[in-house]
Amino acid sequence: MASQAGNKSVDAIPDRRPPISGVSAGGEQPANGEHSTTARLLLAYQDVVSELGGNPEAWLDEAGIAQGAADDPAAQVPLRSLGQLLEDTAARLNCPDFGMRLAERQSMQATMQPLDRLFCTAPTVRDAFECCIRHIVAFNSGLIMELEDDFYDEGEGGFLHFQLLDGLSLFPQLLEQLLLLTHHSVLFLSAGFARSRTVWLSHLNIAPPVAYAKRFNTVVKFGQEYDGLFFGNADLASRVADCDSQSFAKEAQIVAERFPAYRKDIDIKVRQAVFRLLTSSEICTRENIARQLGLQERTLNRRLSKRGTSFEAIRDEVRRNLAFRYLARDDLSLTEIAGRLGYSELAVLSRSCRRWFGTAPRRLRQDLLTARSLPAREGRQLAS
Repeated sequence: MASQAGNKSVDAIPDRRPPISGVSAGGEQPANGEHSTTARLLLAYQDVVSELGGNPEAWLDEAGIAQGAADDPAAQVPLRSLGQLLEDTAARLNCPDFGMRLAERQSMQATMQPLDRLFCTAPTVRDAFECCIRHIVAFNSGLIMELEDDFYDEGEGGFLHFQLLDGLSLFPQLLEQLLLLTHHSVLFLSAGFARSRTVWLSHLNIAPPVAYAKRFNTVVKFGQEYDGLFFGNADLASRVADCDSQSFAKEAQIVAERFPAYRKDIDIKVRQAVFRLLTSSEICTRENIARQLGLQERTLNRRLSKRGTSFEAIRDEVRRNLAFRYLARDDLSLTEIAGRLGYSELAVLSRSCRRWFGTAPRRLRQDLLTARSLPAREGRQLAS
């Protein structure tokens, strides 16, 4: 972990941070149709790849990412490009824990820019998380972070989970990197007093289980519905070691002026509610969704129409995204997948897959699993 920031006042640190472009507010699709993330997530990429015998310069060029992008705090790169680069690199190097290796070489302060000072001066770990959630678009327009209390049956505390807005993006390397960075950040912020108690990953393990146990030093569960970290109430209430209320207040004002607070639009609220009902095997109807959101069905329809969508379209999209994710796993039968999507018959899943992807679910599963086992370039061609 990099050296810790001292208790410097914000007044003593000139604010030379340039504005960040290409970032949208409230989870909206960016004007160019492509979500972006901070290039700082590639810090140490070239060093790690070189040490493992790879060619980082050529691979960055192939991904369309400038070699010096990671050194620029304001630089943004397409989220898909970064995610795919990590997948390709892991395959080329035959290094299934590449995302975690990268996270081990990165510091929270560097990757959190431009929110690092706000994060480091927060009163508690919970406050730090809430700041990050509120201004997530400052460094990633395609990621939603949420902190939910008493989530499911993992005990009292909070669940910090991550969701990529592009539901068809299968980037386990990126998710493992983000979760380990967050795990390290909590240890750093609290001077070791707080840590994650359980880790959830939506994909099956791509590295040996010992690789996860060594890094997280806690229970890691695979094939879950969400990607995230569970914390106890005492962890979330832990005091940030370098907290400074005066600096925190000033930095919060600076950040609020430069970056819009995250605003969850109705279509995202509905998408998340549909996801919850489908993944909990509850009946996913317009009536149930409206009730969960505290709206009349007519009001729900009108607000979705203003966003250019409908309940049926969103439910179909969520089912498509879940089907794609489930078919990339070899531990679920097609019948199980159909049931998870709320279909009473396997034939309905088959028809839906042909409509969504132009192929049968069995063939898509074969293509996805084969693509995971091939070198990067061949795998991409097969999956496309």
